[in-house]
Amino acid sequence: MKRTISTTIFSATCLLAAVGAHAAPPVTVVKADATVESKLDMSKKSTANNKISSLVAIDYPDFTKLPEHVREKFDKMPTKVNFFRMLGYSPGAFVPVIDLTNAIFKDLTISDYHKELLVLMVGAHEQAAYEWEQHVSIAQAAGVRPDQFIAIAEGTLNDTKAFTDRERVLLRFGAAILANGKAPGVLFKHAREHFSLQELSDAILVVGYYRMISAHIQTFNIEIDAQQDGNWVKG
Repeated sequence: MKRTISTTIFSATCLLAAVGAHAAPPVTVVKADATVESKLDMSKKSTANNKISSLVAIDYPDFTKLPEHVREKFDKMPTKVNFFRMLGYSPGAFVPVIDLTNAIFKDLTISDYHKELLVLMVGAHEQAAYEWEQHVSIAQAAGVRPDQFIAIAEGTLNDTKAFTDRERVLLRFGAAILANGKAPGVLFKHAREHFSLQELSDAILVVGYYRMISAHIQTFNIEIDAQQDGNWVKG
């Protein structure tokens, strides 16, 4: 009898041990599943929040996958600033836009100095940090002074200490193009007293070009990569 009881107790003990040994893993699995579900929920929330976040992060296009004439144009560029890299998303317009860029940098009748005053004005008006920072060194190389940078940044385009009569008329001419899409006839005639028709035509192209790329740069949230040498645009 005692043997039977002892055997029974031993068997029960073994059974409990066996059950305990097999019961632990399911508890661990349940916890693991809960962790996975938690991570999935967080991932879903992150994806949902990304849709309503104002932050934009776009990878640069892979130029090795673009048409040959686009790759060749890009490869020959001595300085590949980030705007040019992101422009690869418009392969059909890439070459013409780069050609226009080179023409604005190198072939205009309007002086580099007056052109840079207009570029800074557009950058300030559009609040385009990339455009402004990229042209700090370029404008300095063209002769723009610190007090003129400050006046343009603050919107005081009629500052008589920072600008001559000729410069103020040019800035008002450019500002009218930005604000209204055209310069009023009286202002246009006033500007003609200081600049040739070729220079004013160039001024309109400069304002339009930099406003266009400002929209592209800011929408794609392109990272600032300002060049230290202001003469790189002549390369």
